[in-house]
Amino acid sequence: MVALFRAVLVWTVVLATVVLPRVQGPAVAPVRPVVTQLAAYSQPSVVGNLRLKRMQLDEAAQVDAWSVEFDQSWNRYKAKLAAQAQAVAEATRIAALSNHPPAPAYIAQAINDAFSPLGPAAVNWAFNVAYCESRYHPNSVNSSSGASGLFQFLPSTWAFTPQHGSSPFDPVANSLAAAWLYHRDGPSQWVCQG
Repeated sequence: MVALFRAVLVWTVVLATVVLPRVQGPAVAPVRPVVTQLAAYSQPSVVGNLRLKRMQLDEAAQVDAWSVEFDQSWNRYKAKLAAQAQAVAEATRIAALSNHPPAPAYIAQAINDAFSPLGPAAVNWAFNVAYCESRYHPNSVNSSSGASGLFQFLPSTWAFTPQHGSSPFDPVANSLAAAWLYHRDGPSQWVCQG
């Protein structure tokens, strides 16, 4: 019986060490994430895509801001043109009543802007006086008195107007000074009434 026991034991050892490892398949390794080339490049690609998307959103926001700014500027420009056309129309109407040519657009705009707050009669008066005093030439100078500009201000009078820091040859400043003087003292400050 010992011989039989020895034979079974030898065959068990042979079976366990030689045969069974060959009959069983390869051992299964634990599952680990596999980093492939594709996975390695997809991470920067995702970050790059997010940056690209953020840049596109920033650019779209900038374009929207520029569009709003352009629209506002365009609307201001159209309003300015409309106001200028209205001033020219008013100057032409007044000129037709007074039988003299209308003022150039920039002069009409300056006079209209300065005198409109004082009423239509003041605007009418201003166009007539500016034509009578300087023929709408903002660089006019009276050689005998030294009166200058659109409404022919004497240097001593100009020095006391709110626009004294500006040139009397600036049609806007000259018109504003004339409107100020007209409002303060009335139309009697001008000899030439149109």
